Amino acid sequence: MLVFIIAGAIIGSFFVEYLVHLFADNYEIEWDSASENGKGIDFAQEIATAMRKTHRESERQMNKAFKVASDAHC
Repeated sequence: MLVFIIAGAIIGSFFVEYLVHLFADNYEIEWDSASENGKGIDFAQEIATAMRKTHRESERQMNKAFKVASDAHC
């Protein structure tokens, strides 16, 4: 039974890879014209800044939770 499962997985992976190649051959991804004008860098900086803010906020929340937990434990 295990042999059939493994064989099915291998055949399925070949089929999915074939579909991916068909999709890639028929459809091309085009870059946005904003990135050609240098605005793409601005978008990347905005995303990085937002990620940093989110990370800082999550650290603050964790620090508050740890402080509450350690104060309650003592």
